[in-house]
Order: sequence, then C-alpha cells, then structure tokens
Amino acid sequence: MVVNGEPAWLKPAKFTGSIALVCATLGWLSVHLPVDPDFRRRVSRIVSVGLLIEIVLIGGQAARGVGSHFNRATVLDGAIGGVMGVTIVVVTVAIGALAVRARYNEFDVHPAFAAGILLGIGWFVVGAFEGAAMIAIQSRVVETAEPTVPVVGWQLVGDFRLAHFVGLHALQLLPLTGYLAAVGHRRGLVDHPRRVVFLVATGYVAVLFATAALGVAPALM
Repeated sequence: MVVNGEPAWLKPAKFTGSIALVCATLGWLSVHLPVDPDFRRRVSRIVSVGLLIEIVLIGGQAARGVGSHFNRATVLDGAIGGVMGVTIVVVTVAIGALAVRARYNEFDVHPAFAAGILLGIGWFVVGAFEGAAMIAIQSRVVETAEPTVPVVGWQLVGDFRLAHFVGLHALQLLPLTGYLAAVGHRRGLVDHPRRVVFLVATGYVAVLFATAALGVAPALM
C-alpha cells in the first residue's frame, strides 16, 4: 500500500523513531531539572499520553491508506488532523513548562550543562511550533523547482520540514554541547564552558532562522 507516494509503513516508522528519540532525551534531561517531582510526573504523563495518541492516529490513518497530516478529505480525516494538532500543542507546552519552572531554581549540574538544557528545550519548543506554519497553509511544502536535501529529499527552498527538523533537534544538540563543555571544563580543556554553549546555540539559531527563511521565501514572493 502506498500513501502520498511512500510505503504506508514509512511515515509511522519515522514518527515512531522520532518519538522514541524525544522520549529518551527527555528521560535524560528531566532528572536534572530542578522541578517538583510531582510536577515532573504530571508532565511525563501528559507527554506520554499525547505522543501515544499521535502515533496511534498516524498509524491508524496509514492503515486506512490515507495521509494523517493536512488531510481534510472527509469529516473524519479533518477531525483526526484537528486532534493531532491540539495534542502536539499540549505536549509542546508541557515540555516548555518544565524549562520555565526549572529556570527559576538552582540546578545541581554544571552551569554549562544547565544552560544547554534550557536552551535546548527552548529552541525545541520554537521548532515544534514551526509546525503551525505548515498547518496555516495546510501543507508542508510550497512547490518549487529548487534542489533537494540529500537523503531526506526535502526541498531546500519552500519546504518547512527542514526548519522544523532543525528546531526539534536542538533538544539533543544543545544539552549535549553543554554536557561536553562541562566535562571539558572539569578536565581543564575548556576555559569558558558557558561561552561555548552560547556560541554553539547562536550558530544553531542562525541556521534555524536561515532554514525558516528558505521555507517561507516562495510564499512571500
């Protein structure tokens, strides 16, 4: 069975992998966040249930042989898309709330690692909400004849998925940068670990905004 030009199993598989990565990363980071354990558990439940709903709906639509995103062919398809949109917003806000709550408390990890965690979650939230741009135009692509990105096949210009991808993976890159900078500082290899984190974060944000600009450019011309 083929859905939107791809094997029906491919999209659920990709989202399952992405969700597993997000959950593993949050499992690593959340234990270092100085928040009330009850609040952490509530957020964990919200995120777990929300992501489970997402993958069930994506898999269910694939099993029906139809697309799960930007599909308003029937009332049922539109309702499923609406539920998915609301669910992912709730999940994203819950994850962001962890960082907001932790921001005003004292971390028990190296300041560079703490900075990486907060920046990573913050820009992950921004990347997640870039999906709102795709929802607004009811598409992930503004069709152009521009080159594509190797491996994934996304358009370099006019494709919102690239910026969405970059933003989401701040959740892994920036905390890992903070962790490695902290390790380097303890071993005497890095003199200003927080500066390293902020420099990497600045470069990452520049890439994020560049990809976002490439995504919207055709729509503005």
